[in-house]
Amino acid sequence: MREARSRLGLVLVLLLVVSCAGFSQSAYKGLVLSYHTYDGVLSSMGSLYKEGKVSEEQKAEAIKLGRVYAKAHNEAVGALATYEEAGGEANKDAYKVAAVAMGDALSALIAYARPIIERSE
Repeated sequence: MREARSRLGLVLVLLLVVSCAGFSQSAYKGLVLSYHTYDGVLSSMGSLYKEGKVSEEQKAEAIKLGRVYAKAHNEAVGALATYEEAGGEANKDAYKVAAVAMGDALSALIAYARPIIERSE
């Protein structure tokens, strides 16, 4: 789907914009951006499923990977809230660890879905 590719391009552009902001603002934008990427991937997979281009097993795996991402995202949101309330390098580092885990989970979802989406074009 060209839509999935254009979303990936948008993600890259937004990452450049995010890199120019302060820590909390960048972190917040990163959380929003990652969520929209997750939503776009699962929406694309859902559309392909409705079209009969994604099997039950592929759907189940995408949902499983999506849940892993959602949990990691929620943990990153909590870590950012803690940093914003209390400050401190330890809380900033805790957010960074949570953000890396979230990024890894999103990468796993994208890596799984990308070949499926590309084959459906």
